[in-house]
Amino acid sequence: MEISLTSVVIFLLGVALGAPLVKVAKARGPLILLVAMVALSIPLFTIGPHPVVLGVYFTIAIYLLSIAGKLLRDPSKFNEFWKSIDQD
Repeated sequence: MEISLTSVVIFLLGVALGAPLVKVAKARGPLILLVAMVALSIPLFTIGPHPVVLGVYFTIAIYLLSIAGKLLRDPSKFNEFWKSIDQD
């Protein structure tokens, strides 16, 4: 698959579509991302690695990596974060 300007624009569209998903995940927790990833796996495995789907997955991956980084740096702070979300 060659990289063209159209592919880059469509990938950035996927990143833009993934941003609201990350906002919802920040409010409700990362388990909501599992639903999105399962729903997006259908087109991923039927039509192949489309740039929109890859863009959304890229956004989700960056968010999950940042959460993992917070967990590795300070586990007690991460636990307090989830307790505060549970109280809201």
